[in-house]
Amino acid sequence: MKKVYILLLFIIFLSPAFGENLNHEQNSDIIKILNYCSGQTREEAIHIINYIDDTYGKLYENLTNNGKFTIYFGPAHGKDESGQWRGITTNRIGISGLPEEYYSMIYSRKLYSLLKGNKFIEVAAAPYYKDVLEGKNDSYHYMKFTDVAKNAYEAKAFMVVEMHMNNVSVFEKADGLVNMPGIHMVRDSSGKKLLKNITGIYSGFLTLYNKYDASGFSQQYALNIRNALVAKGYSANGWEYGAVGDDRFSYYLLFPVSVIYECGFISHPVEEKMLRDPYYMDGMVSTQYEMLLKTIKDIYGIDISGENVLGNPKDISEKVELLKLARLIIHFIQSGDVDAATESYRAMKKIHNSASKEYISYYGNIIERVNRSESLYKKGIALSKNKNAKKRSKARQYFVRARDCLNRNVMYQTLKEKYSYAIYGERKNENAIAERRTQRNISYSSKGVSAFSATPSSITKPFVISLSHGETLEHAVAEALDADQNIIEKLVSEMENYKKVKVVKVKKYSARKKKAIWTWEKIREDFEFTPGLYVVSLDKKLNVIKAEKVSAVYLDPHRYQNQQYLKNSYFAATEKEKDL
Repeated sequence: MKKVYILLLFIIFLSPAFGENLNHEQNSDIIKILNYCSGQTREEAIHIINYIDDTYGKLYENLTNNGKFTIYFGPAHGKDESGQWRGITTNRIGISGLPEEYYSMIYSRKLYSLLKGNKFIEVAAAPYYKDVLEGKNDSYHYMKFTDVAKNAYEAKAFMVVEMHMNNVSVFEKADGLVNMPGIHMVRDSSGKKLLKNITGIYSGFLTLYNKYDASGFSQQYALNIRNALVAKGYSANGWEYGAVGDDRFSYYLLFPVSVIYECGFISHPVEEKMLRDPYYMDGMVSTQYEMLLKTIKDIYGIDISGENVLGNPKDISEKVELLKLARLIIHFIQSGDVDAATESYRAMKKIHNSASKEYISYYGNIIERVNRSESLYKKGIALSKNKNAKKRSKARQYFVRARDCLNRNVMYQTLKEKYSYAIYGERKNENAIAERRTQRNISYSSKGVSAFSATPSSITKPFVISLSHGETLEHAVAEALDADQNIIEKLVSEMENYKKVKVVKVKKYSARKKKAIWTWEKIREDFEFTPGLYVVSLDKKLNVIKAEKVSAVYLDPHRYQNQQYLKNSYFAATEKEKDL
């Protein structure tokens, strides 16, 4: 069980010293929750409560007593151990070939200048990145999100921001550069090549807000940015119209008040050009700054836009309470204490109103998941103690089901370790796992690209054909197969006259049964080769026996032939032999 305890070290940074006491009076629900846990888990929970009370609950008092509102500025990607920008090594590259970090630095410096100019705002960052923000350096190294959260806590920050540029998914672009409709060679998550018919254009700004932020500050900030930018004429991305609640990769799981700016798509030719325009830059960054001040005023009733703190402070006790309870739920789940997490959620449900409904529902789904997995685990434990051998052997099934209830979110890692220990009795040999993974990936190069060579094809091996807008079918077939002209003409004729067989249910009169019955019949429908991607099968006489339009197809030389992408056309090989 060592790994379970090692995982807790990740949380220890929240508690610099044991024996910490509550700094402020708490309601009965918080006291009851703390009584559910003890030792280190309790100490860390107290630290979380104190941090939130001191930072969020006392914001107005802090600002009016010469205090500052601290923002931690995290670096976007950066250089890896090889000294290369991760924008280059992970295909986060613009059409011009510039990495994401190039744009991030420009925009970050502009926002930093605005933040620094406000006497009530303190900007914290890693020393090397602070130099970048101040224009003293143009290079910085990569920092993990978990380290950003750790540093933000140490800086006693109110929130975390990061300045990013967007681009089309690594798995949906040609060589990391193209963001235009059409047929492109792309890769799947394991690095294998495939052809894909990309039909959409990805463009527009978006702001990722942290779904773990139960106070609603992050979401309100993202919505304010979206509304203001759209009013100024900026285009919002189609994904949730530019304000996206994100928990996919557990960004800042331990620091929920956080946003990631995505200012535009550097993989879009027109948008990348706009992203370099000073007017576009200034409008984007000034809006991010102005909406930060607006969100503070909206939620806290505090105006810090001038020389003095103004406004009428709002009662934010419920929002602070929600933030504390949400953070405690995550903390207890990470510690493996499902009972304390459940009790925290019960307290959260008492703060039920239209503004909090969305956040409470989100955490309700999390609690439902861990309780379901824990229930299965307990059933497995009971069966493992049964004298009946068959029932004991069934225990493992419950342990597996308990583990499989939880996804890959790091929040569940301690629980998954517990269930895995119950399944295997002891930890798997991690070196053996790594070795098997290496063996499994041995057929790929260092970049994850399939290292296959051209494979001779038979005439009947299905061929892949891509037909672009404005391209003739004859030209597409010639590109796909590199065949003699008479063969191309024969195939084009076959393809133009191909009829797709379809099985349909029809009603017919049965003389034997003397009534109408339903039966299946094959019908032939016209098939049109419109722009797109196709897999076509031939018989030995070059008759088309099947044609299918597909959105994507793996470039597997053992399954398909294509001279343009695979260099393995049967017809090209035949032509070459004739020349010889």
